[in-house]
Parts: sequence; C-alpha cells; structure tokens
Amino acid sequence: MGEITEALRRGRENASPVPERASPPPVAPESPAYREALREETRAPAPDPPPEQVTLSTQQDNGWFARALVADEHGAPAESFRELALRVRRELDRRSLRGVAVVSALRAEGKTTVACNLALALASLTRDGAVALVDLDLRNPSVRRSLGLPRKPGVDAVLRGETRLVDVRLAIERPGLDVYQTGRVETDVQGLLVGSKFVTMLRELERRYEITVFDTPPTLLVPDAAIIVEQVRAALAVSRAGLTGRRSFAHAVDLLTPARVLGCVLNEGTSPASAKHYGEYYGADHGGDPSE
Repeated sequence: MGEITEALRRGRENASPVPERASPPPVAPESPAYREALREETRAPAPDPPPEQVTLSTQQDNGWFARALVADEHGAPAESFRELALRVRRELDRRSLRGVAVVSALRAEGKTTVACNLALALASLTRDGAVALVDLDLRNPSVRRSLGLPRKPGVDAVLRGETRLVDVRLAIERPGLDVYQTGRVETDVQGLLVGSKFVTMLRELERRYEITVFDTPPTLLVPDAAIIVEQVRAALAVSRAGLTGRRSFAHAVDLLTPARVLGCVLNEGTSPASAKHYGEYYGADHGGDPSE
C-alpha cells in the first residue's frame, strides 16, 4: 500500500496543470459588433400607421341613412339589430370563431344594409377597435357607397400584393368600427380569393379583431361567397320577403354548407306587434328547413 500511495503522489507532482478555459474578450462599446447587437436587442416592430378617421353621415338626404338604423341609436329598429348582434356574437363565441360572412341568394335582398348595421351594432356593444367590417364583394362593392366613405385603396389592393392591410384601414369614430372597403371592381376575383394572400389577410383580421363582418356577393350568381365562407367558417343568410323563393334560398344555403349558417335575417317581412324589426333573426337551428 505504501508503494501505491507514493506512486500516486509522484504522479500528481509530475502532471501538467490543466489550463483554464479562456473567457471571450468583452465586446468594446464603441465597436460595430456591439452597436449591431444593441440595435437587435432594442429593435421593435414598427407601429401601425394611424388610420384615417371618418364620420358616419347622418344627413337625412343621404339615401342610405334611412336604412342605417344603428346610426340612429334610439328606437326599436336599432334595438333589433343590437339583439341580432348579441345572438351572433354568442354563437361565434360558442364556435370559437372570429368572423361572419353576410350572404344572400340574389341581389337586392338588403345584404349590405344588414352587414353594415350588424357591424355597427357589434361595435356599439364591444370595446373600441374590436370590430371590423370588410367589403369582399369585389365585383360590385357597396359598403363605400352605403356608408358614404371617401374612395380609397382597399382590400383588393391588399389581395393584389400592392399594399398592407393596415394601410387601407378607415376608422369610424362613433361607434368605434374599422372599415375595409374595396377600392375598385375586380375581374379575376376567384384568382384573388383562392390565393395565399387572402388566407393571410383573414388570419391577420382574426389577430386584430374580436369579430369581423364580411359583405359578400350573391351566392347563386357567382361562387365567391362559397369560397369566402369556406375560410371564414360562419355565415348569416339574408332573405327578402316577396323576392327570394324558398327553393332558391335553400339551394344557396346548401352551397355554403348548412352547418356553417348561424341563422337568417328576413327583410321586409311581417313583424311581431311587440317589436318593429327591420330584420328577424331565426337563430341557429341547423337541422330545420332554412326557408322557414
């Protein structure tokens, strides 16, 4: 044992010391590398440009004002749309969705009027900046004319890759509603709606807003609405009494997938005596006849 201990002692004395690992030299504050690292550390995303503020026209000579019922905050019609807004919001929350496409079978059924009033009602019931209205009727845009907005580049320019979504935002001051109009009539609509930029735009709207209302073209005339609802995954159908046939309405709903239709609004129908509704919301009964 003594010999082993002595051998170990001699081995420790003759062993070369293990050099310590050298620390990297500090980066001098005046060096380019230090300045670049500091820039990367403090760099933040550029803030969104302030939106253009617009005021909803309440002039009685504005042809649409008579139908912009939520612009007039009082009376049964405005309350009717607020009730509709509450039901739509509740159903979207139940499905964990953040957008609804307002659709109709044919033209002249009041679809754009319902879309605008629904968006205004939702905005009046939600915190500022939480609701958006988007005109996706790229063939015959009506939101700009309906609300009396200035002609500006819109979502069509975003889908063509010419600008960003934040650059075409218009903000209505009261109630707080962001509007994205369509700036010009498009010809290659399907090409824009099936492209990746459309999906990217929808996802950005979902990140920015609690609820987005989309105005769409007539379902039976062009396939655009079906493409939009496929991505948005929720629709509110509009029908006008005396105009839309039951078969046409049922066929339009079938094209959209009935399970995605939250309910329907009947324009100019016979209203209950207890409430003078502009439209009547029929709930989210997906199993019944949508024409009833």
